[in-house]
Amino acid sequence: MNRIAALDNAKAVLLLSGIVYHSFVFVYLYQPPSGTAEFLFVVYVYQFLHVFRMPAFFVIAGFLAAYLLDTRGRNRFLKNRTWRILLPLVIFWPPLSVANIGASQGSWIKGTEYFRFFPVDFQHLWFLHFLFLFSLVLFLAWPLFKKALVRRIRPGWYMGILVIVLPLIPGVLDREGTLATSTKLIPEPGLLTIYFLIYLSGAVAYLQQELWLGQLKKGSFWLIAALLATFSYFFLVQDLELAGTGWVYSSAVVLGAYGVIGLFLRVGNNQNRVMKFVSEASYWIYLIHLPVVFVCLVALSRSGLSALPVVFLTSLFTAVFGVVSYKLLVRHTPLSRLLNGKRYPLRARG
Repeated sequence: MNRIAALDNAKAVLLLSGIVYHSFVFVYLYQPPSGTAEFLFVVYVYQFLHVFRMPAFFVIAGFLAAYLLDTRGRNRFLKNRTWRILLPLVIFWPPLSVANIGASQGSWIKGTEYFRFFPVDFQHLWFLHFLFLFSLVLFLAWPLFKKALVRRIRPGWYMGILVIVLPLIPGVLDREGTLATSTKLIPEPGLLTIYFLIYLSGAVAYLQQELWLGQLKKGSFWLIAALLATFSYFFLVQDLELAGTGWVYSSAVVLGAYGVIGLFLRVGNNQNRVMKFVSEASYWIYLIHLPVVFVCLVALSRSGLSALPVVFLTSLFTAVFGVVSYKLLVRHTPLSRLLNGKRYPLRARG
């Protein structure tokens, strides 16, 4: 089986949407809202991105993990996951943690110190921690896992189970009723469990891809429409403590995760040279984006601009910085072999 361009495109877009998400979620640490409408819009956008961004990413990660296991074997899979996930985590975690702390405190601008204490954690690299743990489990269980999937598992059944269990597992939802994030060195067990179930669904989708990918593609528009409806309802009632709100939110999470993948299968299954470049650059850009976002937010907080222009300029500058730094520092260097699996030669023009 050749790699499916839609999944690579979706993975890249989901990683790069982290720039926009973090710009929205952190902007009010550095400037007050200019009005209620702006505040509600900012909160709506980052909560909406959060509801599907990482769940969809973990579905794709599970699919690609199963693809590697099936096509390369268990030993090569473990080597690949060690080089592509564990090693980048070990290399980038310490310097990026220091950069995040310094940039977010804004100590380089006089009088702007916002955080006095940071716990030791993985910060925005938590997903690499989760991915490597899941890779180890799938590596060990792969022969039994393939045997257990002789019978078909319909996507709707799996999605329904996730909707039911997500609010019931302790630690999955935070105090706002939204999907929690576990950046600690020892992850929150409940959150680890639900993300593993989501990751595992990607492996199921690989082994039963005619059924899963076909149904997700066919139902993508309905899934996205239902996502918009359920999330918007949750956003309106989340502070009212109504019965069943947790299941409304879990429905949005599940609809979003699989709906986004189905949408890319339907309309984003072609990969031209630009999209291929973006896909290959997305890993590096996500790794280094957060301190750049903090620097921009702190600097622009003194510009007199409202939150939305600040978020737009921050996202734009961070994306441009990420692309340029990838081209100069990664694509033609040994770092590309680490992050992309291959190094591109630097060709002279003419």
